[in-house]
Amino acid sequence: MSVKIISRKIEARKVSIKMVDGSVIQGKVNLLHDEAVVQGVSDIFTKLTDPFIVVFEVTAEGKSGRVLILNKRNIAWVSPEDDLPRQEAEKPEEHRGSLMDRLRRP
Repeated sequence: MSVKIISRKIEARKVSIKMVDGSVIQGKVNLLHDEAVVQGVSDIFTKLTDPFIVVFEVTAEGKSGRVLILNKRNIAWVSPEDDLPRQEAEKPEEHRGSLMDRLRRP
């Protein structure tokens, strides 16, 4: 018997989700899917046909670190907390020098 190991890359985005019952969930969603090209959080709701969304590292009802599988029909709205990948968002800006230094460069 052989064992197949499945690994999935994760490109996580932080989101706040308001459910139709009024509860608010904060967590992360994965933008990498096999079904379609997903470039932003909104694409999960407009391009993917799966009626469910997986939210991980969830904080809800005073508990954190949970994984929830939500039915998209029960979601009132979703607010992306960050639209850039974490490594890009945390990159320090390059110091380009003063205006005078930049004007002196050829």
